[in-house]
Amino acid sequence: MKFSKKGFSGVISSMAVLLVLTGIFTWNHTSVTAKAAQKKTVIVYFSATGTTESVAKRVQKETKGKLIKIQATDSYSEDDLDWTSDDSRVVKEHESADSPAKSSVRPEIKNLNAIKKAVKKADIVYIAYPIWWGEAPHIVYNLVENVSLKGKTVIPFCTSMSSGLGKSDKNLKGNAIISSKTKWLKGKNFFEVPSQKKVSKWIKSLKLTSKK
Repeated sequence: MKFSKKGFSGVISSMAVLLVLTGIFTWNHTSVTAKAAQKKTVIVYFSATGTTESVAKRVQKETKGKLIKIQATDSYSEDDLDWTSDDSRVVKEHESADSPAKSSVRPEIKNLNAIKKAVKKADIVYIAYPIWWGEAPHIVYNLVENVSLKGKTVIPFCTSMSSGLGKSDKNLKGNAIISSKTKWLKGKNFFEVPSQKKVSKWIKSLKLTSKK
C-alpha cells in the first residue's frame, strides 16, 4: 500500500494529536491521584490508663499520621481516676451536669496550641478517647470547643469496658467548631485493644487516602 505525502502527513498529525490528548489525560489523572495522596492525617487522643493510647498508636501505624496526646495541665492521678469514690476528680466532673456537653467543667489542655497547629495543617483528624459514663471525658470537649475542625474529615473512636460508643461522637460534634464542609464520620468503639490487622481493616474501610 502506498501513501501520498499528504496522506502520510495526515497520519503523523493524527498520531501527534492522540499523543497530546493521552498526555493531558495522564497528567490530569496523576494530578488528581497525587492530590488525594497528599492529604495529611493527625491523630489526637486522650488516654488516662494507656488503653486508648495503644489503639491510637495502631491507627498512627496504618495512617502514618502525626500522633498527639492531649495533655492535661493538671494530670490525672490514680486517685483522680477512682470512679468508685464520690470524692474523686472524675466523679466530680461527671456530677457537674447531666452530660459533659452541658457542663462548665473543662480541664485545661497543656499542649492546646501545639494541637491547634497540627490540626490546622491536617485534612483528616482522628479524635480518640476513653468512654466515661457513656460519654467522652470533659477534657475532650475542651478540645473540640477550642480547636477548629472546619473543612476537616473527622473520625472519632473510643475505647470502653462495656458501654460502647453510645452518642459520644454525636455529642462531641454538637459542641465542635465545624462548618458545612466538615465531614464528621460515624465513630468507632473498641472494647479492648484490637490487633493491628483489625485496626488497619477498619481504617481501609473508611476509604480515605492519607499521607503524613
